[in-house]
Amino acid sequence: MADEIDRFLEVEASAIQKDAEVERILVCFKLDPFDILELPVTCTEKDIKMAYRKKSLMIHPDKVKHPRAQEAFEQLKKAETELMDTAKRQFLISIIEEAKFEIKKVHGVNKLPTDPFYNSPTYTGLVKQKTKELLIDNELRKRKLMKKEMEAEGEEARRQDEALDERRRKMEAKKVWEDSRDDRVQGWRNFQAGRTTGGKIKKKKPSTFRPPKAVAEDPKTPYHRRPTTTSNSEGF
Repeated sequence: MADEIDRFLEVEASAIQKDAEVERILVCFKLDPFDILELPVTCTEKDIKMAYRKKSLMIHPDKVKHPRAQEAFEQLKKAETELMDTAKRQFLISIIEEAKFEIKKVHGVNKLPTDPFYNSPTYTGLVKQKTKELLIDNELRKRKLMKKEMEAEGEEARRQDEALDERRRKMEAKKVWEDSRDDRVQGWRNFQAGRTTGGKIKKKKPSTFRPPKAVAEDPKTPYHRRPTTTSNSEGF
């Protein structure tokens, strides 16, 4: 009976630990794979693989009843993938080193490298927070750049579509022009022959200028002569 109770308690403790690990991963900063895998920046590829294997067995969705086990497992896998990428790992290390430098500038003035401050939870927390800020800033810049690139690609695609539509319209207009060639030729021939499909062309008679008829003056009608101006003796 005692053995059964011990086994039951062991299983319960194991389940609690697994759920706790799931919760820990879920609250970790997603852009910091070192934090997710609980590894130092000096870790090797072997350390990364071992840490991932140990934690993946602990929180695998098939072995854990936690409702968000799948989400935690995916974050763990992403962290392992990023750290196994040498370029990404070196970039993350450079960010952490920059965070340490910034903290030393503010809080490490007049402190020797052997100062207990650098081994304290306070220093670790400050570096962790600064690393988070730097990673967020880098992620925002990267997203803005991606957005601009996508907008540029969209604009280029729009111009290409417009050029394609223009070529298509020109080709259609050319085809219509070529298809109507026989009709144009026949129409010109009909015009030259003075005929149309409906009958003869009515030719307009040339117009001639007709001057107005002259009207004889009536001797009985009085005409007033316009007075002429004469200068007087005073010169006016």
